[in-house]
Amino acid sequence: METTNSIEKSIFEFYSKRELVENFSLAELVNFAQQRNLQEWFEENFYAAEAKKVATAISNEASDAELKLLICELFDLPLDTLSPEDVEEISALAEQKLFAKTPKENKLVKTQRELVRAIKDGDKKIHLCGGEFRIPLNRNGITYIGCDNAVIDLDEELDVDFDACEIFLEDVQVYLHHPINIKAEQSHNVKIIDGSKKVLGERPTLKEIAEVLRGKNAFETPEDFKARVEKICGVAVGSTLLEDKDYDIDAAQFNFKPRWDFDYIPIVKDFAADKNFSVKLQPHDAESLYNNERKLQLFADFTYQGGKLAIRNLYFAPKTRGKVLIEGSLPAEEVSSMSSGGLGYGLEIIASVWLGDYWT
Repeated sequence: METTNSIEKSIFEFYSKRELVENFSLAELVNFAQQRNLQEWFEENFYAAEAKKVATAISNEASDAELKLLICELFDLPLDTLSPEDVEEISALAEQKLFAKTPKENKLVKTQRELVRAIKDGDKKIHLCGGEFRIPLNRNGITYIGCDNAVIDLDEELDVDFDACEIFLEDVQVYLHHPINIKAEQSHNVKIIDGSKKVLGERPTLKEIAEVLRGKNAFETPEDFKARVEKICGVAVGSTLLEDKDYDIDAAQFNFKPRWDFDYIPIVKDFAADKNFSVKLQPHDAESLYNNERKLQLFADFTYQGGKLAIRNLYFAPKTRGKVLIEGSLPAEEVSSMSSGGLGYGLEIIASVWLGDYWT
């Protein structure tokens, strides 16, 4: 691979992989990858698979050594192109990321798309790495092993018998949307997160929610309507998946991004568009929350004032307390912390957010 005069050359002057390796060094190709020029070059020259691999590596913050290894793969370069230092660094990183602990016959997946592909390929032992996954209950004989605190999202309304399905789980959290029973006696170290039991009292029905969102009827006084609205508590509006990288240990706070799941309250999505959410938690409490309840359901309460329906409270669990910071949104006087006492990660937004017009 040539290195002379390559500074004067542009990667876009060439149209084949061979020309690139003949005109640029490995280090230069790594630099092009980090600047996203290599991804763009692959796309422009119809190397779609290669472009995707480079984009994934950059989004996952791959090290220089990892990028060198990837470039060797993409350009069919011999591995002795790598220096001993690169090989040592790659080996250390692989061990940290559990690649070294994953036998070759096993499959490690980081995204739902990769999981779907692994299942279609017939893999029987799949390592779920880091994210949130949905698994099929009609595919028998598969073992799912979690690493980096992976979460399985289970949106089933009937009881699930993993043993009967011949599905085996290890070292993973399972998040339930509904109050169902789980049988998994042949699984190991499975933490059940029951999002359905976070509300105090009965969960409101969709009919009750829809009637409130339609507004005050002609035979109701504003006071009566407000009383009816405020009985509707704990409306599930979304969830969040905590990421360990989003914990700021210096500020002792967890930053999080809610996922708004329900279109019948569109203002909730609008409300979240330009805002950053975080909650104050000491490292020990934050680690405990992440390890035991990484996915959290988000609920809303409503009120009626000024002739409009308003969001009164937005929170994760009614019994918890905690000061929440909201950036890029409401004036400071419009944001209130929960009442003192208790532990946890509650979130309250005082009623300046309307289900029609809203203040910014």
